[in-house]
Order: sequence, then C-alpha cells, then structure tokens
Amino acid sequence: MERLDSVVLRNIIKFLDPGDVVRLGRTSRHMHAMIPRVILKTELWKGPDFHIFGPRRGHWAPELYFDGPKLPSEVIELQVSVLWKDQGWGNRKGEIYVMLMRPAADGGEPVEVATYRRLFGIAEHFEKEAKNVIRGDHPVVAKAKAGDFYRFMNNAGGGGGHQLEGKNFRVKAAVCAMVY
Repeated sequence: MERLDSVVLRNIIKFLDPGDVVRLGRTSRHMHAMIPRVILKTELWKGPDFHIFGPRRGHWAPELYFDGPKLPSEVIELQVSVLWKDQGWGNRKGEIYVMLMRPAADGGEPVEVATYRRLFGIAEHFEKEAKNVIRGDHPVVAKAKAGDFYRFMNNAGGGGGHQLEGKNFRVKAAVCAMVY
C-alpha cells in the first residue's frame, strides 16, 4: 500500500472506520504520515419535554420518544440525563430506553442492532434528575457505526392511571472525527 499514489491512498482511507485508520497508521512511518488525525468530537442532542399516559391494559406499552440524528462515525461514549417523574402514587413503571438502529440496505424499516433497557432505572414518584454514562463495552455503543442512529423510547406502563413526565432530556455523544 505504501507504493500507492498519495491521492489514491487518501481516498481509500476515507472509506475506513476511524479504528481501522489508526491501525493502518501503525503499520509504517510512511502510513502514519499519510493518515488523518482521529479526534474526539462531542455532539449534543435534546429530546422534547413529554407527559405521556399509559393504556388501561397491559404493563409494557412503549412509545417512540424521538430518533437521534444519523451518526457521523463510531461512538465512544453516550452521556444521558433527564429530569423526570412517575405519576406520584401507586406502582412505578415509567422508564426510558435506547435502541441502536441501522437503516435497512433495501431502504425499508431500520433494523434494531442493540438495546439498553432501563436507561435510568424506573422513575420515582417525585421529580428527580437521572444520569447515566454508556461506554464502549456495551453493545449499544460498541456496535455503532456511521449511518446508524439512536431511537429513544419511553414507557409510562399500563394497567390504568400510569403517567410519565420528562423534561430537559440531553444526550452527549462522544464520536470519532478524522481531520485531513
């Protein structure tokens, strides 16, 4: 590969994942000089405030909260936070979870790659700030690649009277970026 023209080599590198670019740069001094620098970049996504009501029947009644933007590259870490509460009495069932989604090759429905249930546990009966950090050892982060997106779901719970309120939902995603 060292004998390739620098323009050709740079075009090949554009198709590699950041981790593969780093490994390529370790093969020789020439390759190290040719590769772009891999840096960490933080993206911030905000979810809308919500107040949802669960159905009269069942216990598991998830609803789409929102879809995050398409990922520009691999993900290193997700930091998530929300200010939320359950209905304030009775059984607590409210939760938020995240799914890593990959667009279907045929343009159809996206495919679920990994899920992180109970992102913050179960909501308390009083308003409380909840936080979580998901690192690269969890499949929802480890399997993420460019073009994927995160789908956030919420569940008030069924059985009558269940509600879930949330505001100030934030996601900080540490992603890899290449500087040429």
